[in-house]
This record gives sequence, structure tokens and C-alpha cells, in this order.
Amino acid sequence: EQDADAAGVLELLARLRETAALARLWRSIAFIEQPIARAKALDVNVHDIAAIRPVIVDESDGDLDAFLRARDRGYGGISSKTCKGLYKSLLNAARCARWNAELPGAHYFLSGEDLTTQAGLAVQQDLALVNLLGLTHVERNGHHYVNGMAALPEAEQQAFLVAHADLYEHTHGAVRLAIRDGRLAIGSLACTGFASVALPVWHGMTPI
Repeated sequence: EQDADAAGVLELLARLRETAALARLWRSIAFIEQPIARAKALDVNVHDIAAIRPVIVDESDGDLDAFLRARDRGYGGISSKTCKGLYKSLLNAARCARWNAELPGAHYFLSGEDLTTQAGLAVQQDLALVNLLGLTHVERNGHHYVNGMAALPEAEQQAFLVAHADLYEHTHGAVRLAIRDGRLAIGSLACTGFASVALPVWHGMTPI
């Protein structure tokens, strides 16, 4: 959301490509996440940008028809976020499948981008959603902002650790995600209910 128009984005991409020190960064860019400010994002044509790297709509995904409008502007993808609605992600996944089947060579796609989901129900239910969608990579950094489950009651931490021992570990004084080479093990999420055997200690929550 750093630019008001496509011209600024195209200039940035040109500078990236011509700067030798950024060659590895340039090769590593899989797609560009909504470079236009949200107030204008769905009004600006991004076809020229998309010809260089795929562009997804993210922050401007405010209703069920946002992806339809975004596609007309040149966007090739859209983010899946549990906070935007489970059914919206499923609908957009179905759209991608249909559009790709109808247009040979097309590549419409979803990205997984729930950044601040925390250990416990939030991260588990989002992991279940992206697994259902077939997404193998999720941009997720909520675990960097918070000290695992340290703020939760000890009984709650242990309940999640026992119920989902593949997903969590106890280290540095708290239960936290067990990340191995950038990967999470999610086998235990295939359980009765929505991806969780354990539940929060509801009465222990602090009103806000």
C-alpha cells in the first residue's frame, strides 16, 4: 500500500531489476501484495505490473465481490485470512479453480497471510483452513510478537501441548509453536471439531 498509482510500482520494480546487489531478492519475489493504497487499489489498472510479477489484492478485500473487481484490474491472486471469513476463502478458491480451468495458461491463486494469529485456537483453525485450500506456505509472524503462550494459564498451555504435541513444544519458559526448518506439523489438527481438542480457559480471560 505504498503507492497511489501503478507508475510508482513500475519504477520500483525497474530499480530492483537494475540493481545488481538486489538480484537475489528480485529472483525470490513470488508475487507482489497490493502495492496500491487501499482507497484506490481496486480502481487502478495493474496489468503492466502483473506482466512482471503476479499481483494480489489483500487489504482491499472488503466484500465477497472484491476478487471479481480485482481480477478486472489485473490482479491474479487474493489472500486467505481467517479474519476475513472462512467462507470467503473457500469461495475465492473455487473461483481460482474455475477461472484456471476456463482460461488455459491462467494462474489465479490464493496466498495464506494470517499474520497475527496466536498459538491456540486461532493459529490451529487457520492452519486447518489453509490445509483445506491446499496452501503449503503461509506468511505468519504472530509468534514473533508474543512470547508463545506465556500469557495464558499454565493449565491451558499444558492442555494444548498434550492435545497437539506435534504442533507445540515447551521451551524458554512457555508452550510455543514447534517450528522445524520453517515447517509446522499439523497431523493432530485432524480431530473432531474445528482443528482443536483443547479449548481456552474461558473464565481466565481478561475483559477488554
